[in-house]
Amino acid sequence: MKEEAVQFGQAGSLVGIVTSGPQAGADKPAVILLNPGIVHRTGPGRIYVKIARALSTSGFTALRFDFSGIGDSSVRRDNRRFAESSVDETRAAMTFLQATKRCERFILMGGCSGAAVALETALVDRRAAGVIAINFPARPDEEESAGRRNDGHYYRHFALWNLKSWRKLLTGQSDYHKISRALAQLIKIKFDRNEECASDQQFQAKLRALSAHQTRLTFICSKGDVLLEDLRQAGGREFKQLCAEGKVSCEIISGSDHTFSSLSDQESLVDAVLRHANAAASVSKLGVQVPERALSPAGSLSLSGRGRFIAG
Repeated sequence: MKEEAVQFGQAGSLVGIVTSGPQAGADKPAVILLNPGIVHRTGPGRIYVKIARALSTSGFTALRFDFSGIGDSSVRRDNRRFAESSVDETRAAMTFLQATKRCERFILMGGCSGAAVALETALVDRRAAGVIAINFPARPDEEESAGRRNDGHYYRHFALWNLKSWRKLLTGQSDYHKISRALAQLIKIKFDRNEECASDQQFQAKLRALSAHQTRLTFICSKGDVLLEDLRQAGGREFKQLCAEGKVSCEIISGSDHTFSSLSDQESLVDAVLRHANAAASVSKLGVQVPERALSPAGSLSLSGRGRFIAG
């Protein structure tokens, strides 16, 4: 296995690590791992490192890099919104691997916001053979309501079945105000979701578009994450139908939390990623086109510049 620190993008401002094995070649799509939120390229609990190394042993070339302003990548000097710049930088990563590793097809993978970037990039760049979206945020909420929704999810799926939680409730040790707010939020969500919102319809249209492009779309979800319920609600009948037709896959990892913090959860996630990456690699992608707006790569770091990236 070989790990190489690289720079690419405009003025070489983006920094990443390319991981490849002796069997890596252009016959398999390269996998690009996108930042989960503001966590840098190692991922929470270094899970991205584990995934990239596991992929390399299966013949994939993997690149995990930092978006501008995250980790070791420089801050952008323009005023572009992250939703736009992150897609452009992902496409720049594809172009870099295309020029330096002769990769023609790509699997875009990310957790949470990284999953959203992966999906949006696949919609505008046909070089994407697949998307692996981990805990995809199908219904982004305002920050003030997210905490209450998480509390409600915990009470409903965990505390309700825990004897210790019931003992605290009956002996006056629980936070009754917090519980009542969470309950009110659950009731509000239940009534609000009786009708599809505009964002749900947009999400379903994106699913149809990727399916029409024959892009293999996989959702990997933590059973203990509120985003799983959001995905089901936002996808609606369209999501269920595409899953039934085998055009979309959804795998739920039981007992795991949002960041797959336990070692057993991480092992389950790595195994799931490998299976779905191999499935995406088997899908024939004909007529792959290089987008006209693709950015030219800046090349690899010099030996003297690699020392500060040795930790990941």
